[in-house]
Amino acid sequence: MPFRLPLRSLFPALLLLLVPAALPAAAPSARFTADLKSFIHGETVAPATKAPPPRVTAVVSTAAGVAVDGQVEDFLRALADALKAREGARMLPRLADQFTMADLPEGHKASEFFVMGVNQVPGPSEMVVQSVGARGASRLAKVELRYPASVKVKTFKFDAAGKLLGSDLFTLKRVHGSDDESDSHG
Repeated sequence: MPFRLPLRSLFPALLLLLVPAALPAAAPSARFTADLKSFIHGETVAPATKAPPPRVTAVVSTAAGVAVDGQVEDFLRALADALKAREGARMLPRLADQFTMADLPEGHKASEFFVMGVNQVPGPSEMVVQSVGARGASRLAKVELRYPASVKVKTFKFDAAGKLLGSDLFTLKRVHGSDDESDSHG
């Protein structure tokens, strides 16, 4: 009795044999040596490497004379911890479904850029809430990010549940071609 493979078992094996033949023999770059998943679903983007963590976890406080907003401070403490650990994915549950960023490229998720930002930006030594005010159904918080050599004021917009709707914490920067000119967005 001859040995017979079911068609379902044979198809993946044939596909693996045909994929290398479908690729150019003299591929000019390493992108053609991608795995089968990349070939079928399109080229994947390598995850950005993480920057070294800040030396300290930022201290979160509220300026004198400003009413303490527990949700805002909780968010900032979680952000400080995520910056220190270089684990931007920790912040995903704290982003609203409607979270957005200025100049977001079409077809991309703002949350992915937020995670990359947490993994890359320098961490401040302090985050001081300067004001929190109602803006319709949301709240707007102005926060000083204090670094050893500078102070930056950033705006955070929260929904009623304390989830981040938007912020100017990170800006998207487009680099055109191989020249050094770029446009800063945000």
